[in-house]
Amino acid sequence: MQVNVKKFLEESGIEDAFYPGKRLVHTCQQSGEFKSHCVVLDWRSPGKIRIEIKAGLTGRDLEPGRLKYYPVSFQTPTFVEIEVLNDNKGRKEDESDEEGESGSASGKGGSGGKGLKKKSLSEITLRASNAFGSAIEGKVPEIGKIVEMVVLGTKIASDAYANVMGKLAHGMAHMKVSTTDMLASAGKFVTKYMPPSFMKPTGDEQASYKYDREKNADIGYRPGLM
Repeated sequence: MQVNVKKFLEESGIEDAFYPGKRLVHTCQQSGEFKSHCVVLDWRSPGKIRIEIKAGLTGRDLEPGRLKYYPVSFQTPTFVEIEVLNDNKGRKEDESDEEGESGSASGKGGSGGKGLKKKSLSEITLRASNAFGSAIEGKVPEIGKIVEMVVLGTKIASDAYANVMGKLAHGMAHMKVSTTDMLASAGKFVTKYMPPSFMKPTGDEQASYKYDREKNADIGYRPGLM
């Protein structure tokens, strides 16, 4: 099952920049002690994004002595692993322009790089600014593939990925994630459903169940029971 990570973040209410090397902590502060939790979005591994629900608001693993006071739903692992298939780099054109410019300058000089075109300080500053900006913006992948999903320590089948991700996005947008609702959503998987806009089916998730009247008509009937 493919997922549009950019749309998922938008529907989850995440407005912070997200790019390779970034780790975001989306806090869900609740009234009452030991109820607050957070969603950690970790892209420190370039080819993988991990979304994990943790007890507390720091995004760090709590000491067992403190974690035990939180509901069991926040004590057991709940996470999603997404393989990044497209990171929207969009910087190849800029790089090719620089290479072309260097190459032409080298050719004119006739001695491999001595004739590089001199740039003004303002131009260098502008290029540095643009490079930094492109490192921050446009990096959120539009295409990712869920490779593993675990809710309350239970591995979820791929058929239920869309249901669970939709429930997760809704909870994040409303600053309250219910892992029990996520698991229930996976357990109530139906044969026909409309995936959220950020999900793209890769299998036969739209397959419908065919009811055979003749095969099911005598279920539960035994002669002599009447």
